[in-house]
Formats: sequence, C-alpha cells, structure tokens
Amino acid sequence: LINSIRESKNLIFLKATFYQPDSLITEIIDSVSFLNQISSIDKDFLLFVHGDSKTYEQAVMRGLDIQKLYGARVIVFSWPTKDIDLNVIKNFKNSKKNAVKSDVHFVKLIGIMKSFREYSEYIPDKKLSLLFHSLGNSLIMNYALCDSCVKSNSLIFDNIILNSAAVNQLNHKFWVEKLNFQERIYITSNKSDFNLKGVRIFTKDGKQLGEKVKAPYAENAEYLNFSKAVGFRTPTGTTHTFFIGEVPDLNKNIYNIYNKLFHGKRLDLSNTGVYLKRKDGYCYDIVKTKIK
Repeated sequence: LINSIRESKNLIFLKATFYQPDSLITEIIDSVSFLNQISSIDKDFLLFVHGDSKTYEQAVMRGLDIQKLYGARVIVFSWPTKDIDLNVIKNFKNSKKNAVKSDVHFVKLIGIMKSFREYSEYIPDKKLSLLFHSLGNSLIMNYALCDSCVKSNSLIFDNIILNSAAVNQLNHKFWVEKLNFQERIYITSNKSDFNLKGVRIFTKDGKQLGEKVKAPYAENAEYLNFSKAVGFRTPTGTTHTFFIGEVPDLNKNIYNIYNKLFHGKRLDLSNTGVYLKRKDGYCYDIVKTKIK
C-alpha cells in the first residue's frame, strides 16, 4: 500500500531505522511525535523528493545514502513511482499521473515543514533545504502552478534544489518565479543526461529542464551546468544522479557544491575555480577537477 496512492488525504509519518544492509525497520508515528523528534535534533535538515521508479524502501535507502555522505539529516517524501507490471516508459507515464494525485499530500507536507521551521526557531543556525530529483520536480511545478498554494507562504526553506529535473524546460520561468517560500533556488543541468534524453526521445515531452536550460530564465534562480564536470559516462545513471556514488568521490567541486546546498548554505558563485559564468550572465559551468 505504501507504493500506491492513498485515498486518504492525510499523511503517514514513518520512522525508518537502518539495521543491516538493505534492511529497514519502519515504525508508524503521529505528526506530533514526528515534529517533536526532528525538532529536537540540532542538525541541518534536507527534505528529499525522489524521482521515478523508486519503491518506498528504495527511496528511504537513497535518503540514507545522502545522509551518510553529506551529514545533513534527511526527511524523505515517498510517493508511488514504481509499478512492477509496467515497462519503463509506461511506468514513467503512470508516475506522472501519480504526481498529480500526490499533490494534496505534498501540500500537507509543506504545511508540516512550515511548522517545523517555526518550531525550530530556538536553534537559529539550523537549516532546512528541499531537494527535488528528476521526476520529483513535477511535484514542485504542480505546487507552483496552484495559486492558492503559493499565495501566502512564509520563509520555510533555505535552499531549493531542482536537480536533473524531468519536467519540460519550456516556460519553466513562469512557474519557478512563483515560488516564494525559500531564500534561494538552484537549478542543475547536464546536456549528456542519458535518462532525460530517453524521456525526450521516447515520450511526447520536450527538452527537459535538467538537460539544457535556455532563456527566458527565472530571475529568482541560479543555474548550475554540470555538462563539463559530469558529461557522459558509464554507467549511464551517473549522468543523471551525480550527487551520490562515484561522481562526488572523483570531483571535489561536485561534492562541495552539494554539501553546501544540502546544508542550506549560499554558493560562492564568484569562485572561478569552481564556477565559470557564461556570457548570458545567468548560467554557471561547473569546473571539472582531477581525481581526489
């Protein structure tokens, strides 16, 4: 049931404990316990919205990978994106439908995060950031296009990261500029992203936001182009998911960028040893580094 859309509009709060390789103990808790527990931890937090073809268990394991590598405590929003009876393309299309059905749960989650931010004000240095990966970006796009959702939001997140976004690049400026509950927005891209090329080729979707960003740009976002630093490589999944695994191990710039993003810090885009500003004045190419 966790990997399907719930009829109830209420969220289920789960505490997942890792106890041996690829194994979890999951405990259901109420919203008050959830807020109390995360508010008592004096750590930076990252809310992670995963992409396509992830079971609940896989999504949580990915969150644990992020937490282990970068040190920020990770809260995972798990939404149904894997139907074992469908092939890759049909599963992707089904997941896009599930993203729309999950909107009501995501809106409730934002309300919970608002309470967390207000609840945690007694720890002024605690940061809260929001990572959308791949198809997970469709949830924030749908949220931004909901006028009642963005009408009266206060500051909730330090950084919002639209990572390898599997949503159409066309007209992204319109909905990104509606987001108003964050300090900063960062949008990543890689023109050699194998997964996003597949989306464009095998579906009716156009150029994806995580492939190559073109004007008009969102004035409230910074654009980070990883085409030189990541590019095409094998296994091909690393062209799409390069914030964990071997890529941040091989490129200190990539590790340091995501480490700062996940800890709610502002990137120093004036550092030419890491960021090369393009002539258009909007996008920054990430410098490729030697193996650590």
